[in-house]
Amino acid sequence: MRAVTWDQTAAPASPPREEPAPVSPAVPGPAPLEPAPVSPAVPGPAPLEPELPVPVSPGVGPASPADADLSPETIRAAVAAEPEPDAAARPAARPAEAGEWRGIVLVTGTDTDVGKTVVTSAIAAAAQAAGLRVAVVKPGQTGIADGGPTDIDLVNRLAHPHTTRTLASYPEPLAPLAAARVAGMAPLELYEVVDAVRAEADKHDLVLVEGAGGLLVPMGVRPSGEAWTVADLATTLGCQTIVVARAGLGTLNHTALTLEALDRRGVAAKVVLGAWPAEPELVHWANLTELVPHLVGALPDGAGGMEPGVFQRSAPGWLTPALYGVLDDWRVWADEVS
Repeated sequence: MRAVTWDQTAAPASPPREEPAPVSPAVPGPAPLEPAPVSPAVPGPAPLEPELPVPVSPGVGPASPADADLSPETIRAAVAAEPEPDAAARPAARPAEAGEWRGIVLVTGTDTDVGKTVVTSAIAAAAQAAGLRVAVVKPGQTGIADGGPTDIDLVNRLAHPHTTRTLASYPEPLAPLAAARVAGMAPLELYEVVDAVRAEADKHDLVLVEGAGGLLVPMGVRPSGEAWTVADLATTLGCQTIVVARAGLGTLNHTALTLEALDRRGVAAKVVLGAWPAEPELVHWANLTELVPHLVGALPDGAGGMEPGVFQRSAPGWLTPALYGVLDDWRVWADEVS
């Protein structure tokens, strides 16, 4: 099964650096190149304009950082800094066409309780609205001792995908490998999970695999006895990955670390905000400004408590066309939620 390729791709990895050939001390190397002369008639490139507006006091030049206007209105203005393109020039919002974005997508997060299950449900609902057959696989469910609803129970309630599977369940609310050891149960084996996911990919257009906790959470063991993580699962499957992130303080560092870890493993990833607050504050707008280049969706806080029909009708509006949604302009979105 071919892995998904995003519409909005991350920058391609840099080609491997070639080592310089050794130079014999008896043979002098070439003379250093002189810089090419620049014709005075050809002006250099114009200086770049700053992305964020810099407040200026009359007659005294730019304001100092202490005097800068960092109100929510200014941050919202930064999101909308570019003039809105002509409506006729923008591609029409639409669900993905047949053949686009099919394959295996792993959903991980910057932490636990960031909204992975609700985001997984939203992607499933939007994809099914676009006519795709969707499966959702949860490799390891923990914390079932209290008898409460599982992650797959929530996915079934909100999105009702064609197929859902939980491969292993453990009583204690711990990382899957730790939960297996505490319970004296067999831990998840990496290639058993990979085989199960690929089997569903043979029967469905889209398979969403929801991880546990964050990217480096120990999920199970290899035959060698070495632990494997959610990151290892993404690498072995060769699939694109959605990182669910918080909107509040601390998210920039956590999100950057997760994206960097995936990039180092050759895994392309995009970000969905798991819970955008009903009354966003300065920190939320500031974080949004930084995260927009990576974003392919943002869910409202409390989406998981919606009535299923409302959730399914609303889901496409929370996601970009890369995830079968219709959110094609973050400027418009920022105006609507402000």
